[in-house]
Parts: sequence; C-alpha cells; structure tokens
Amino acid sequence: MTVCQHIDHAAFAAADCRDSSLSCSLAALECALAARPALPAARRIEPPPATNEHVRKSMKGNKRANTKPELLVRARLRAAGLGGYRLQWKVPGRPDVAWPGKRVCILVNGCFWHRCPRCKPRMPKSNVEYWVVKFQRNVERDERSVAELEALGWKVHVIWECQLKKKEIDATFAELLPVLAEELGKELRA
Repeated sequence: MTVCQHIDHAAFAAADCRDSSLSCSLAALECALAARPALPAARRIEPPPATNEHVRKSMKGNKRANTKPELLVRARLRAAGLGGYRLQWKVPGRPDVAWPGKRVCILVNGCFWHRCPRCKPRMPKSNVEYWVVKFQRNVERDERSVAELEALGWKVHVIWECQLKKKEIDATFAELLPVLAEELGKELRA
C-alpha cells in the first residue's frame, strides 16, 4: 500500500494523487504530518501579582528587542566593519543579530532572565516556585534554540550581559570580532 492510498483524495479535489507526482508528494507530506505525534504543551503558570508598584513598573519595562546590551553589541559590530546583519531573523531562537547568508548569529542574553552561568544571578526571594519554573523553561528554550540552529548549520555566538560591562567588554570583543570576521569573510576595521 502506498502513502497516497492513506490520504483522503477528496481533500485534493483539483489534483489526483495517483496521476501527479507533485500531488503525491504533497499527499505524502500531509500523511507524515498527520502521523507525527503532537508536541506537549509548554508548562505555563500565571505570574504572581507584583509585590509593589515599583516592581510592576520595572517588569513591564523589560523589552524584547533593542535592549541596551543589544544596541551596544550592534554599535561595536558596525565600528569593526561587520555590518550587513539582520535583526530578529526568523529562525529558531530569533537571534538578536544574524547574517543569514553566512549562517552566523549572535544571541545577546540578559544574565537574570537567561540564568548566566558566569555570574550566577540570585533567585528572587518571593514567589520562588514561579521563578524556578520560569527560569528553567527559559534555560531549556535557550539550549533547544542553540541546538536547532547548530543542526541547521548556523554558527552561534552567545554574549552575556555581564560580558558587556566596562571591565570586560574590550576583552569580549577582542576575542569575538576576529572569529566573526573569519566566519563572515570580512576584514576588521582598525
């Protein structure tokens, strides 16, 4: 029995699967997608109410894109002559900076939200059960995104917020820029 026989041909009213290889390919794809097990739903718990108005305003002020660390990284990249990147490219993990043609990307991670292994930020003292699940989910999503990007052939660079502090930023970019320049096939500006 062929894959085509598993498909309801009425769904393909205009095309007969047995006569057209394109229709058969579409039918095979639909059959494979239908047979695939569904992914489990992400564990999502409601955030607890803010402990006070200042905490609420602070949390609402957290942006998804164009954060200060991202802007700092992009300014350093432009100054080094490594422009031509795209922002929030539509691949797993939505890298902050990406060169799709070369399959090179940079993820700029905030230490608190992504649980930096270098500076090990403290856990909030209130609503600990919420924060443990939230941070665990964030870390798992980050690991999954990096793995998916690497499986697609991307070279992934992760920059942590603490690496952009005044004392460390020069060392961070002294290490990163030559690697990026080589991967992108560009020359660094002096």
